Amino acid sequence: MKHNWKLGFVAGIMLLLPLALATTTFTTVNAASKTTTSKTAKKAKAKPKAKKHYLIVMGHGAGDPGARGNGTTEATFLRKHMLPQLRKYAKEVKGSTITFYNPKKNLVSDTLYHHKGSYKLNKKTTVIMFHLDAPAGHGGHVIIHKKHPTKRDRRLAKVIKKYVGLNKAYNGYSYRTNLRNCNVLRRRGIDYSLVESGFITNKNDVKHLKKNMAKIAKADIEAITNENIK
Repeated sequence: MKHNWKLGFVAGIMLLLPLALATTTFTTVNAASKTTTSKTAKKAKAKPKAKKHYLIVMGHGAGDPGARGNGTTEATFLRKHMLPQLRKYAKEVKGSTITFYNPKKNLVSDTLYHHKGSYKLNKKTTVIMFHLDAPAGHGGHVIIHKKHPTKRDRRLAKVIKKYVGLNKAYNGYSYRTNLRNCNVLRRRGIDYSLVESGFITNKNDVKHLKKNMAKIAKADIEAITNENIK
């Protein structure tokens, strides 16, 4: 009896052994599968996020002088004083890509008369246009394409307020639907802000712009991209 009992016990152990081994193998494989999936998920998360693209445009140009005042024109002032500083600080941002519309060209005329310009822009591009106001007044504002300003519009308006002052007629922003080039951008679903940096006809506005141009350009780039430049 004792001998038979021992034989039965051993036989039972032998029968259960393959099942135990199979369970262990399955558990090991399952754990390895989870580890592989986890590593794959981490690699997917580590994929760098596509940088936001901004296109900065200096208003007028290509034969169109824009507004005139204080011995210069809007097109000349923007390209001579503002453009070099904006380019300088645009190189400092890390999380965004900034390009500039060819300053020898005019985005508006390229759009309206040659069916290029805004018609050819990638819809994921955000367009920032710089202008100077006229004929008479003081301060600047941001022309927006929605009834309420975006966070970017608010940041840009703060720059104007700090260095030049806001145009009291608009208190920072004006919603416009009668600008033809801007309407092309709007219809195509392209985000934009048009910055009126001050009055070219106002001596103090021009003085403040020239004096603080480097600071203004740095602050504008930071406002556009929402990045801090050291």
